[in-house]
Parts: sequence; structure tokens; C-alpha cells
Amino acid sequence: MLKVMAHAGLRLGEALAMRMKHLDLDKLSYHVTESYKLHRFKKPKFGKTRIVDLPIFLVEELKDYRVHLKKESLKSGRGGHVDLLFSDPGEKSLWPYSQRKVQALVKKVCKGAGLEFRNPHDLRHTYATLLLMAHQSPGYVQKQLGHSSFSIIMDIYCHWIPGEGREGLEDALLGSESVVPNRVPNLHIFAYNKKRLQ
Repeated sequence: MLKVMAHAGLRLGEALAMRMKHLDLDKLSYHVTESYKLHRFKKPKFGKTRIVDLPIFLVEELKDYRVHLKKESLKSGRGGHVDLLFSDPGEKSLWPYSQRKVQALVKKVCKGAGLEFRNPHDLRHTYATLLLMAHQSPGYVQKQLGHSSFSIIMDIYCHWIPGEGREGLEDALLGSESVVPNRVPNLHIFAYNKKRLQ
């Protein structure tokens, strides 16, 4: 589940609510239709469903995981039917893990590794940051994360967008071929009368 959060940018509640029927392994995607918290399934944040692209390596792991879940379902007498991807055996696999249980597990893992505690939601921030640093468009990142507006992406993550600052300014404005050292190109945004300015 944590791998899915880290590599698909899902919120914790969205990952807990994942169902097999919404996973399209052929199209490398997952249809986020609900979230889970306190024994309740509800619509995702802002009430909007979305389709999230999944990386190929994650899809391959999910294929193996699906086989594992079907075997476990057969062993337990449920006939091989799989609904929830991350059901809690302590809840007779009828409910997902609780958010509190996942947070406690992450805390335990961080402590065991000698790391400062990280909230599972930090995986979502890491996902967005990695996409932006890899030059994915902020619009695509917004779509993947399901944010309600583009400005949220810019407010939270714009400092991670590469190329910010002086380096590469000429390349960005003029194109890399047009930059010649020690020469200011004769480009104007608007026409003006040179004599009038002298």
C-alpha cells in the first residue's frame, strides 16, 4: 500500500479504499472513486473521481499481488474473489486497514530505521516533487494528485520545478541555438522609435 502511495500519489484514504474492479492493469491506471476512514467509504476529496496513471514497474508488482490475494481468498474459503486490495486480516478482511494502524506501522518502521517520523501523506508530496523535478508539467501533476486547482500545485511545489533562477534564462527565452556569448540579440517585444528614446 505504501508503494502505491509513493508511486501513484494517492492519499492514504484513497489507497485504503482501492478495489480490484477499479484497477486497469492493461491501461496502466487506477480509477479513484472513493476514500476510506473510520469504517466509512465516501467520495474522494472534493467529491471528484479521477484516473491515475501507474508506472509499469508498479503494475507488474500489482499483478503479482493480485495473484497472491486470489490464492489467499481461496485458502480462506471466499472462492478466489478479491474486492479490497488492502484489507485488514484483523477485520476478517471485510474492511481495509485503519488510517491509525497504517500511521502506527510507518512510525514503527521509521523508528526501526533510525529515521525521523514521517507521515504516510509525505509519500504523496515526494511523488509530486519527483514528477516536477523530472520535468513533468504541473498540469499533469495536478491531474494525477486530484488537486482542485492548478494554483495549489504552484503554491506547494513550485520551488521544486527545475530551472528556477538565473541559470538558463537565455535558453528559456530565446532557445538554446540563439544564444551567442557576449552578444545581446536584437529582439524587441514591441516596436519603438529608437530616436525618441535617445
